[in-house]
Amino acid sequence: MRMSISKKIYMEIDPPDTASFTADKDRIIRALKKDFGDISFPMKTFQKYYKLLRDFDWKLTVTMIMKGYVWEIIRIERGNTTDVHYGFAADLGSTTIAMQLVNLNTGRVLAEKVMFNSQRKIGDEILSRIFYVKDNDLRLSELQKQAADDLNLLIGDLCKASNISQDNCSVMVISGNTTMIHFLLGFDPWFIFHNPYTPAFNSAEFVPGENLGLTIPGFVYCLPSAANYIGGDTISGLLASGMYHRSELALYMDFGTNGEMVLGNNTFLLSAAGAAGPALEGGISKQGMPAKPGAIDSVRITKGDFAATTIQNEKPIGICGSGIVDLLAEMFLEGWIDPSGAFVPGKSERIVTRENMYCVVYAWAHESGTGEECLFTQRDIFSFMETKAAANTMVSYLLETYGIGPGELKKVYLAGAFGRYLNLESAITIGLYPDLPRDRFTVLGNASLLGAYMLLTDAKLYDTAESLIEKIDYLSLGEAQDFLTKMYAAKFLPHTDLDAYPSVQEKLKQRRT
Repeated sequence: MRMSISKKIYMEIDPPDTASFTADKDRIIRALKKDFGDISFPMKTFQKYYKLLRDFDWKLTVTMIMKGYVWEIIRIERGNTTDVHYGFAADLGSTTIAMQLVNLNTGRVLAEKVMFNSQRKIGDEILSRIFYVKDNDLRLSELQKQAADDLNLLIGDLCKASNISQDNCSVMVISGNTTMIHFLLGFDPWFIFHNPYTPAFNSAEFVPGENLGLTIPGFVYCLPSAANYIGGDTISGLLASGMYHRSELALYMDFGTNGEMVLGNNTFLLSAAGAAGPALEGGISKQGMPAKPGAIDSVRITKGDFAATTIQNEKPIGICGSGIVDLLAEMFLEGWIDPSGAFVPGKSERIVTRENMYCVVYAWAHESGTGEECLFTQRDIFSFMETKAAANTMVSYLLETYGIGPGELKKVYLAGAFGRYLNLESAITIGLYPDLPRDRFTVLGNASLLGAYMLLTDAKLYDTAESLIEKIDYLSLGEAQDFLTKMYAAKFLPHTDLDAYPSVQEKLKQRRT
């Protein structure tokens, strides 16, 4: 049976008397040691409770945190309180923060909530936040407090929704990219961006929540990073995938503002990362948008007839990443755009000219929620092709470094909101993903949050997470001499090497006959 990273134990200990001179602290440690091995009881913690022990009549509940090979006592309560034992799993993203409140006795998720990261007021791009705090301790403190305040807001909302006291929450496991964890712990992340591109730390160990300004009485554990752009969110994703302990060759892919990939199995792990840009959240287009109500999220074109859906079935006001991928795939298969992404005028009445540029109208003015045409321009397409090409080339670079072809991949794990909502067929059609049997793809969703939950509820994964950072080899894309050449070849639909996409060739034949 799995044991959570926090444990509550009810104890009835023989009280001290004149026949035994064992100190109070040692009495507790010895009672626990036979079942839990090495026990740590820091003097600072013990000092909070030592005067109360005699009042408990030595009937007490001890809360402990697993810290590697040692259980550390963090709290003592009167009587048996083992039935109220809770913790949090959190994904501290640069755009959104997700959190779960978990019953640590059962592993059940009691409540879950997502909110926008308040640091976005400083800048949507994480780089702008890095520049904002550079050599400025006051601004660094400002962003640290914003992160803590956001987490506290989620803590409060989840506890209120579940009718649970924050005092009964003993631990929080947080997953996030390297920069976000530096911000949370109050470290200037400048050197992540600047030469030599190394973080101040990878492993942060356990930190008392009060030290970070959090409103829980327990400890916070941030999953470790492996490199500047291979953060705790990727380590968490690897835990969620399980690829690190299987023999089959697998590829982990997480596309958001940045793209992170890990190739490997139980014998090796090879990683690479790069900027994916705002394209995958619709940010390349004037009318692009995140996945919110009114966003076009899927597109189908059947013999020239255009059909699209929106989130929550509201009138279209823009298009999100999954809609863009569908739109490009469908236009390519229908011949509305050529392999370079250029429009083919005359193929549809929806291909129009606006401000001396070809565009496709994916919602006419009378259909849209704004009363204006919703357009995807030629410039938008070429911008997206840059992002698509970068993602494709990152995969190629990893595979070629190890000396294998895409067909040797037995599993591809797709992480992040983009991977969760994307139409797999459309992504393969435009060359974003390799053309493999579809049963080799597994959609993990928010793997960062899932991995944090798994570690929260399984103490054994603490050592796994800490050891993974030593096993991952990081490839710097900046040192790849032919990366730009490969990227140019990938700026076509699906690629200049069409033989690598046999299913796309078959679709083209079917659509155009």
